[in-house]
Amino acid sequence: MIQYVRRKLASALPAVPEVSIPISSLLQTPVGSVLLLRFRFGTALMAGVITTSLVSPESIPSQVLITVSVAVCTDRSGLVLFRVRRLR
Repeated sequence: MIQYVRRKLASALPAVPEVSIPISSLLQTPVGSVLLLRFRFGTALMAGVITTSLVSPESIPSQVLITVSVAVCTDRSGLVLFRVRRLR
């Protein structure tokens, strides 16, 4: 029954085009520059732990350093800034 309703709705709605924004190489302006910055949270965490361990080595045990190193290797979260500047 659900499939029947979905087919009825799909046939009543207009078809979605493959590409919503047509890309034509004639209409595009040349690329002036591309800027890509990637900031990973794990890198900031590791930098903080290393700085703390250098300032006071007895404050952070070696197990914490090993755990943070493993977490940094597996963590892929972060911020990405991607900017494309086109010529006029």
